[in-house]
Amino acid sequence: MSLHYGIQNTAKAGRNLPLQIKIENTEEQAFSGTLNIILAESGKHIIQYSYPLVVEGNSLKEVDKNFMLPSGVNQLFLSVENLKKEQLVSRRVGLDISGSDAELLIGVLSQNGDNISFLQNARVNDGLLKTRVLNFTGDNFPKEEADLYLLDMLLIRNFDLSSLEEQERESLKHYVEHGGVLLFSLSENGMQTLSEDFSSFLATPLDFQNRSLFLGEEKTGSGTFDEEGLGTGSTENLTSSPIYLKGGRESAFSEGTPFLSVCPIGNGLLAVLGYDLLQLERYATEDSSYIGRLFLQIYGQNRLDTLSVSASERSLKQYWDLEELMNLSDLSKLPSIPLYFIILLCYLILVGPGLYFLMRKQHSLRAYRPSIILLALFGTLLIWALGMGTRFNGSFISYVKLLQLNKESVDEENYINLRSPEERNFSLGIQAEYTVNPILKGLDYTGDLGVLRKEENLSRTEILQEREKSVIDIQNGKPFSPHYFLLNKKVPNNKGVIEGSVAYFGGVLSGELTNNTEYTLSDAFILLYGRIIKLGKLEKGQSVQLGGLESTAVPIGDFDYLSTLLFMGNSKNFIRFILGEQIHGYFPDARFFAIAREDGPEFMDSSVKEKGIGKKNLEQYGISIVSASMELKRSEGGVKEYSALSRDPYIESGEFDTGTNTMNPMIPLEIVYNLGEEEKIESISFERLDVEADGNRLLMNFQGNMAIYNHLTGGYDSIGKEEGVLSGTRLKPYLNEKNELKLRFISKESLASPEIRQLLPMITISAKEEIG
Repeated sequence: MSLHYGIQNTAKAGRNLPLQIKIENTEEQAFSGTLNIILAESGKHIIQYSYPLVVEGNSLKEVDKNFMLPSGVNQLFLSVENLKKEQLVSRRVGLDISGSDAELLIGVLSQNGDNISFLQNARVNDGLLKTRVLNFTGDNFPKEEADLYLLDMLLIRNFDLSSLEEQERESLKHYVEHGGVLLFSLSENGMQTLSEDFSSFLATPLDFQNRSLFLGEEKTGSGTFDEEGLGTGSTENLTSSPIYLKGGRESAFSEGTPFLSVCPIGNGLLAVLGYDLLQLERYATEDSSYIGRLFLQIYGQNRLDTLSVSASERSLKQYWDLEELMNLSDLSKLPSIPLYFIILLCYLILVGPGLYFLMRKQHSLRAYRPSIILLALFGTLLIWALGMGTRFNGSFISYVKLLQLNKESVDEENYINLRSPEERNFSLGIQAEYTVNPILKGLDYTGDLGVLRKEENLSRTEILQEREKSVIDIQNGKPFSPHYFLLNKKVPNNKGVIEGSVAYFGGVLSGELTNNTEYTLSDAFILLYGRIIKLGKLEKGQSVQLGGLESTAVPIGDFDYLSTLLFMGNSKNFIRFILGEQIHGYFPDARFFAIAREDGPEFMDSSVKEKGIGKKNLEQYGISIVSASMELKRSEGGVKEYSALSRDPYIESGEFDTGTNTMNPMIPLEIVYNLGEEEKIESISFERLDVEADGNRLLMNFQGNMAIYNHLTGGYDSIGKEEGVLSGTRLKPYLNEKNELKLRFISKESLASPEIRQLLPMITISAKEEIG
């Protein structure tokens, strides 16, 4: 038995781990048995994937498997057993995983597999991230879409994308939509590299010429600079083209012309660079900070900070978030405290003076003690009967199902928690089309897996994957101990779509939406970046005109506040979790969410009978959520609107969180917003949010002095609450030649607290794009 794992034997925690296993049968007769893949986490909890295996005599069989590698797992144990459960061959494999997990894994696809040496082991985000590069050609490029999700970034240069199969090109689009970063580094054959799949994103044609480009750091007050304030040795002659993408944010400017544009798509990013990075071999080797600056412009600070957190820390956060959700998944099981209090109060009154005085009045004190016994028995029976609805009588499952509807396909994710109130073995059948991955805490197990697997009475989770079904088998499970899994399925769309588009300009909402799905949807809403539109119930085929609806400004990134604003009870907890999983920073589209009422989860397979759980005897608690991305139009009459937070601001002093647009009120904040050097800005509006009515003590409106830097006077001008829009000559002194806006926020001392974040105004820009 031999094994290749990941891509070029590289693995990353929390990502898919492709396995290519070769098993040779040197005997004449065919072999039937089981292939086991075993891993473990701290606490000696064993996870085992089991697959039926048949190998013909005197033959070599290749087996391809793929599962999500949990954080904290740095080794695998593979074994082959016959039908009698006798182990014939085994192998323990250590995985090549970064020690800190904070590693940026980059795939480079080119015609000849060229090595870009300065990309390897580059330091990004002030050294918190280190890069690792995997080089591909068309021949060894991953064929399966799931394999791509191992990569943080895929860089394509000097490659004819049309030479890939259509399914592989579609996989690139799905890779971006699911959170990947796709970077095209173009040369003169740029249209061939982009192909028809991505050339449609260009707002202007490519124009490759030999240009002298500034690539270094701009003047910040220290260092060696030339007369124009540019870093010495920071200009290179490159064959290059300006880049403008539809809906993109431009950067990497040289003399006011952008050579990089980044467009958010789904949860990922499409980036196009107007020159070939291979041309910069000498320059980028000498200037070791170049890659860090380039990746900051592509990713943005918020995304880089997220990637810089270790995989184990991210895994723990997902685990505890899921545990909190599942513990609140069925609030109907909670007993009614007021009811029990009333029963107890009545019982004490009757047992105490009530019954005594009643019997004394009737001269029946001899029956007092027997009456108390009967009353106590009745009270016990009453409490037992009332508590029947709060008890679990058998195994039960909590789940949240997310259906992401696209025109061609449906991506289904099910987060489940399988539990039993007793210490026993039990199993659950899963339909074959679902992939099954456990969600673990992410704590390392550093012992010998070969020894550990032989220990008895260990908690074990076996995932038996067969052709007709999969089976989750829990062995030695402790009472009420959680068993979290993520079940995925991607199938052609037979559920229908959410059709229509949303337009929002100048504070006016318009557009139309139609529910062309098979579901009757309730509690539907549309989420824009910083705004919410409540839709309510949508019947099948129902259309809604958005023009008459209200859009409400909401804090960004605070999903607890948002879910509380929209829902009560169980639904609030599920929506909060899903928004946290799906929304990661700025997004330019409109996101639709709604609750779909279903009879129960569809992933269960009822054919598992022996010690298994069927649909009829399994208590189920959960919710199904439908999600879709909709086109958002924010332009009218040649003028477009966009958020100042679509580009990361620069913090000169103080503490600011881009993900939530909040500041630490204990420290004055000086912040510079990059509004787009290529834009012709007409006005800037400030919208202050009102969150005080919610009573959320950890989040409040900014209260204090807000001032804007005046480039003509060299000082700050105070902005009152009544000043919501700056335009024309009123705006001109506050923007420099690079369209940078500098603000200062000083919170009132009486309201400043280290426990409370203060929410800054949302800044919206109106501009006419100036394309050279």
